[in-house]
Amino acid sequence: MGCWSLFYQPLANELKKEYRVCLIDRPGYASDKVSSLAPTANQVAQSIVQVLAKQSIDKHIILVGHSLGGLHVRAFQHLYPEKVDGIVLLDAASSSQFQELPKEFYEILEKQSRDLNKVIEIAQKGYLKYSKKRIPTYGLPQEMLEEYYEVTTTPEYYYSMLLEVKAFEQNLKRVGEIPSLGDLPLLVIASANSIDEEVLPVKNKNYPYLEHNKIWLELQEGLAKQSTNSTFVVSQANHYLMLEDSQFIAQTIKEWISEVAK
Repeated sequence: MGCWSLFYQPLANELKKEYRVCLIDRPGYASDKVSSLAPTANQVAQSIVQVLAKQSIDKHIILVGHSLGGLHVRAFQHLYPEKVDGIVLLDAASSSQFQELPKEFYEILEKQSRDLNKVIEIAQKGYLKYSKKRIPTYGLPQEMLEEYYEVTTTPEYYYSMLLEVKAFEQNLKRVGEIPSLGDLPLLVIASANSIDEEVLPVKNKNYPYLEHNKIWLELQEGLAKQSTNSTFVVSQANHYLMLEDSQFIAQTIKEWISEVAK
């Protein structure tokens, strides 16, 4: 939610040395095309399969989903199980997270919706390009910031994020109803320090970070139980581990694929 292919380039660059890698952007992120309705996980999965088909990718697919993307890859595998050889979840969303995490987290999501509406109005007037320093960069390398700001100063970006925020709870519920993965190879890479002041979308001086991260790690362990053939690994980076810990993530994925292929 709020991420697009730019965030995954450091990880993809490592993986491309050995594998074919396909990064797929959702409407409104890094493009002028914007959905008019909040997308369901199934709709995103269906758009992914269309993109892959155009690239002649139809089988032996390993899906990698970060955060919200975890819901999308679960939906994809449920709809097209014959195409998928394995799943990698990077600090992925859990269907029970709003029931388990501190109540302040749910309150923050509600406030985020209100804040995004305000930001959309500011972006429509073209003011955001003068306030770049107030836009969080989440550890993106300096050489990527120009491209990052080109997207994050547009109203389309925030409108697309707002749609995903509004649909998030319902998507969590729907994906939570999907059956387990059986013995499908599954790699879960979790962050031990998922939430911190930089990651939290709304300022809250009293947010219970330690409690949140403890529960979050337990939720990640729960995701690993979705398959009888799973591997669980912990990164010490925050929720944007694909940026902060890209080499470790890439090496872990490579070793896992080598093991799965045996």
